[in-house]
This record gives sequence, C-alpha cells and structure tokens, in this order.
Amino acid sequence: RFWLIYVACAFNGSRFWAILISMKNFARIFIAGAVLITASALLILTASAPAAADQTFGMRQYVDAKYHFSFWYPRALQVTVTTGQDRRSLPGGVNVKTLAVGEPGGVSVSVVVSPQKMITDEPNGHAPPIAQTKYFYDAASDRWMAAFPEGDGPFVGGGPRPADVSKRTIGGLPILPSSARFDATIIPLSTTLFVVVRDGGGSGFTRQLATTAAPAGARVDPAALSAALKAEADAYGKQ
Repeated sequence: RFWLIYVACAFNGSRFWAILISMKNFARIFIAGAVLITASALLILTASAPAAADQTFGMRQYVDAKYHFSFWYPRALQVTVTTGQDRRSLPGGVNVKTLAVGEPGGVSVSVVVSPQKMITDEPNGHAPPIAQTKYFYDAASDRWMAAFPEGDGPFVGGGPRPADVSKRTIGGLPILPSSARFDATIIPLSTTLFVVVRDGGGSGFTRQLATTAAPAGARVDPAALSAALKAEADAYGKQ
C-alpha cells in the first residue's frame, strides 16, 4: 500500500499508475506501451509544427477572392490595393486592379480584363528601342499568338507567331515572356483575364513572385511550392 501511495504521489496524484502496477504483467505492458506511443506521437507533432511553418521561407500567400488567383510574397512587405480603369499602360486590356507589394517602384501585380482576348506589355508610343510585345488568343488554332508592333528587334513589324508558353507557374498557368523595359511577366488566368507581374526597376524578386501564381484553390505540388518559395526568399534576401 505504501508503494501504491508513493507512485500516486510521484505522478501528481494520478491513480492510473498505481492501478497499473497492481495489474498483471501482460495488461501492464500493454497499457504502458499505449501510453508511451501516444506520448511519442504528441512529442513528434509538437516538434514538427515549427518546421512545417518554416517551409514558407518567410513568404505569405495572397488570395484574390474576386478574380480567383493567388500568389506568395515576402511577409515583411505590405500589399496595397488600388482599383481603376487604366486602358493605357497595357493596351488591349483594362487594368482594373493593382496590388503593390512593398514600396513604390517595387513589385506590382495588375489584374487586366480584356474582352478582346489581347494584351500588350508596353504603352503605345513607348520609348524605343524596347520592343512592344502583343499577345492575343487565336481561337482557330487554340493558342496564344505573339506580335511585335513597335520598337526594335528581329521580329518587329513581322507577322504574328505562336507564343512561347513552355514555362508555367507552380499552379500550371502559362508564363508569357515580355521584353518590357523592366521585369514583367504576363500570366493568362483565362483568355479574357490576365495577371501582369512587373516592377519599376526596384525589385530583385519579381520573376520569382510571378512563378508562385496559381488559380485559387488549385492543387500545387508541395515540392514545387517549396522550391518556388525558397527561390523567392533567396532573391528577396539578395536585393
């Protein structure tokens, strides 16, 4: 009896361990094993929680509920939202929403609506010799086409040609390259809706942020997501 009282006190008054000691060997071993397994599982879960959170590499996800897309950006930066009807900066479409990531001159994510299924990466009459790249969707061939109406370059003034859609975001969206003066990436969410990720020369992680774009709710491969977030974090840390 003294031993039972001692055990009960040793475990903060719990009678469980006292009862355990008085049971037969088989039952005692079985219950003790179950307790140890449960405790081990809780310990592993607790230890792994910070590691799982760290897999974002200091990035935070922004989800646009209205236009149904998302991207990841450095959590140290603030996203500022403005709306409008800008028809000049990206001809062929209307820039209806701009998400500024961080300070002015940094990354901006523009939402562009285009019922005509086209978009151009530089304003008309922009400063040469930068080539102006125009994309439009050709329903007959079911593909994106590229043309170069203004500026200097090997394709300027020539006829349309199939657009290079060999690169994709982690969400499977095509990445349309741009020859704009500063970093710019055009991402079609549909044939009439685009996301344009660009900067004013003050960012070193614009392209990496663009790679994280995805349709809202899309299933993204965890390995691809982790690699993209690490690349963005590395690029942000170097600027």
